[in-house]
Amino acid sequence: MVEFGEQLRRAREEKGMTQQSLAEQLYVTRQSVSRWECGDRYPDLLTTKKISEILEVSLDDLLSGKEMEKVVERNPVIENKAANNIMIALYSIVVLAMTAPIFDQLLRIPQTQEPFFDFVIIPGAAITLIATIIKIICFIFGLVNSLRGMFSPKRMGVVIVGYFVAMCVSAFIVLPLTPMGLHGLFLRGVGWQTIGALMIMLVPNVLGAVAAFCYFLWGKKQTVWPVLIIAASVFEIFVEISSKITLLSRFSEFFTMNHSLSIILNIAIYGLFIFQTVTLLIKRKRVEKTADLENK
Repeated sequence: MVEFGEQLRRAREEKGMTQQSLAEQLYVTRQSVSRWECGDRYPDLLTTKKISEILEVSLDDLLSGKEMEKVVERNPVIENKAANNIMIALYSIVVLAMTAPIFDQLLRIPQTQEPFFDFVIIPGAAITLIATIIKIICFIFGLVNSLRGMFSPKRMGVVIVGYFVAMCVSAFIVLPLTPMGLHGLFLRGVGWQTIGALMIMLVPNVLGAVAAFCYFLWGKKQTVWPVLIIAASVFEIFVEISSKITLLSRFSEFFTMNHSLSIILNIAIYGLFIFQTVTLLIKRKRVEKTADLENK
């Protein structure tokens, strides 16, 4: 079967168009058209549809089911410009919100009697710091790839898996909060209440990380994986809201604007994960449907 790039070149030449003239009608650069014809990159599905209209060839003639699968797996998951800009803005806000407290702590070191190292070795603070650093790295990675227009499913998977892993790390903060701290943890064990809290925080994020790895990074297409990602995200939204409501009802004087912003930001993050997962699911289902029609 003729590859997309070769088919595009033939259709363009039969139409008597140059790469530059086609690029101008698509509002892209000539280099983009050249990359498509060389097979280095693929246009998004909307652009492919415009190409078929301009060159007066059917979409099926340009893209086979196998070619469409390459488009989905290599191109950015979020191809809508407005949605991509919202994602970039959210990633930027998350990076800023997470790095600001760390820089604040670093700036306070000269004003405090205790060195920063003493802060780091405190179990709860150390766990929070490690989890935050993982999240920052993931979201910077996502931000860079979003800006470059290279946020493919695998790269998006790195961000989602990394975030769920960071949340798994954060779950262990309940252990140092036992009555006797870590020393008591090893001497007397952990109470059922602590184990329950750990499982509530750990299990959904482990499932989310495994499901995101299988669906985004490994490329498994079974519906169970996106369902688990969505379920884990919805559960975490519920936990975030309920925990903050509990804090507000018991300690209203400690509920600050930071807590409100934290709720909004976390809901936005998990909401974005759900949107990204559903978008990829829809694209892959379309490819499967096309492949089934070709086989018939």
